[in-house]
Amino acid sequence: MSLSHFNKKNKNIEMVDISKKNKTKRFAEARSLIEIDKKLYSVIKGDKELKNNLFNTAKIAGIYAAKNTSHQIPLTHNIPIDYVSLTLNLRDEVYIEIKSVVKSNYSTGLEIEALNSVSCASITTFDMLKSFKKKIIIKKIEIIKKRGGKNNIG
Repeated sequence: MSLSHFNKKNKNIEMVDISKKNKTKRFAEARSLIEIDKKLYSVIKGDKELKNNLFNTAKIAGIYAAKNTSHQIPLTHNIPIDYVSLTLNLRDEVYIEIKSVVKSNYSTGLEIEALNSVSCASITTFDMLKSFKKKIIIKKIEIIKKRGGKNNIG
């Protein structure tokens, strides 16, 4: 097996060469779920100002993370991001769901940018809520859609 960030039978680490790939419209959507207890859920749901501040801070963190992915993940390309949007929703009385949509017209995919976006937004949410309750679990981080390259998802 050979992985894309290694060459010569996995001996040398390198950035993938995308110089010959065509630029196409790219899109990736990622999601994370944060499990919280029912009391914390009720507090967030019942306090509109708290919820807005929490969700807006997480959105800003997620947008910033998507735009700066190449500074955090060593072998990613510095992709010109055309659009990033995050949504946060309370779900099933125990979850905060975060979704990130990232778009660009470029020659490589945006999965890492979308994953980085929801990851940072999740960690920011955790950080802001930890003083209320330490048992907050970032349960799932996943790509749910990807379009524009040869391997589409969802």
